[in-house]
Amino acid sequence: MGNIMLRKLLVASAAVAAIFAFAFVSHPVAAKSCTVLAEKAVGLKESETSTRALKQLNRKAKHWAKKNGYTSPQISKLSTTCTKKGAIYHCTAKEKVCG
Repeated sequence: MGNIMLRKLLVASAAVAAIFAFAFVSHPVAAKSCTVLAEKAVGLKESETSTRALKQLNRKAKHWAKKNGYTSPQISKLSTTCTKKGAIYHCTAKEKVCG
């Protein structure tokens, strides 16, 4: 009688230990965070203004990655739009950055 109870107790404790080990050891991988960054630039030439907006955007993306502890951010969905207002170009660069 004592042998059967001991066997049941060992099986139950092994099952509980396996459940706890699975729950605490196998943490899910931390999801990477993403954000959309935008930067504006103003200038007389469209090409120079667009380039300046992209440079500022890349600097902002690197700062965001460093601030959040990411070593190599992935940049996707890059878009640049420029509009002319009088003699001045207004360019906006946007990108999605994931860490």
